Amino acid sequence: MTKKQIKKKSNFLGFRLSEEIIDKLELIAKQENKSRGLVAKDAIEQWLNLELFNQTNEMIMISKSIFSKILSKLDEITLDIIAKDFADLFSDIMKFSTAKPMNEDTLKSYTIFLINFFGKNGLKWFNTLDIQTHDNSFIFRGLHDMDEIYSNFFTKFYKYLLSEYFDLEFTTKVEEKTSNLIHLEFKIK
Repeated sequence: MTKKQIKKKSNFLGFRLSEEIIDKLELIAKQENKSRGLVAKDAIEQWLNLELFNQTNEMIMISKSIFSKILSKLDEITLDIIAKDFADLFSDIMKFSTAKPMNEDTLKSYTIFLINFFGKNGLKWFNTLDIQTHDNSFIFRGLHDMDEIYSNFFTKFYKYLLSEYFDLEFTTKVEEKTSNLIHLEFKIK
């Protein structure tokens, strides 16, 4: 006997949009090869998730350009301190959100969380993001639209997150940073 899949209940919601918004919907729909309705549904869902996250965690959002300008004003030591502080705050968010200890055994489940959090459906720090863990290797690849200072900041942040909060000892195999790409590979000792 096969079990029937349970369908999630959905409701219809109708509203009017300006021509300008319709044009934007059509542009994104063409780019992503989706219907306008699906693009609108995804946008509403993403916005609601982000808004609920902001309210729950008492955060404010700043634009990428402002964040980039702030980072560009920092010297190397201050950038390092900020990256460490971000890793500290982010580890608290991860522990609260996943309710699992941050260790090597839970690294895979945190990887899924990181992709959702930093990727298109979360904070949008990366346009595309790929994180893989297998054997004793850890690979991070992210494409963003910021600059080289952001790449440097995020690399520092990520190394702190892995070493201090996951308590992992690792050697860096690859550390490639450009103005819009971060490619990191670690070998866990």
